[in-house]
Amino acid sequence: MQASEHASLLEALSERLLTDFTQQLWRKVFLGPGYECIRFERETVTFLCTDTLDFDWTPEETETVAARYGGRVERCDQRLVLAFPRARDALQMALLLQRTTCCPLRMALLTASCHCAVYGLAGRQRRLAIGSEVQQACASADQAQPGAIHISPATYRCLGPCYAWRPRAAPVATELRGDEGASAAITLAPSAPPPLATFAGLGRLA
Repeated sequence: MQASEHASLLEALSERLLTDFTQQLWRKVFLGPGYECIRFERETVTFLCTDTLDFDWTPEETETVAARYGGRVERCDQRLVLAFPRARDALQMALLLQRTTCCPLRMALLTASCHCAVYGLAGRQRRLAIGSEVQQACASADQAQPGAIHISPATYRCLGPCYAWRPRAAPVATELRGDEGASAAITLAPSAPPPLATFAGLGRLA
């Protein structure tokens, strides 16, 4: 990698940290001992973008469960963005989040090749996508209906045959988008309300 390209990617990383994270994190990355070891790689990942989970999941819980699917947290503020090496793992995480929150979420899955910054922080190696792909995933989620998971054409191709990943009792609507191919949307049925209470066999209490 040429020095000019490395410098440009460092600038993009700096902007990403200051925009989506905190000045404290920026200082740890750019003023800490690991600055000289920052490197950049290209990788293909599937981004999962969803509404905030503040009322249902803590950031620690989200990071723990995402890691079980091989994923990582890319952003966690008014929008949650996760990244996964495999599209089906991203879909499984999306279905889990949609089924375990109190309100229907707007979600989108976007598979793309992007630059990734690799740096050390608190004794661990971290990865963070830089570029416009995270914003594209957020824009797709903005257009989704509550309770729906929008699947981009690239992600749809990566998932493979629909019968292999389609969730039970959830309609999958597909749409042809010209040269891009087919996109899809999964809409889960709303959770059943809890049963009404009963007392001493006297019937249901309103």
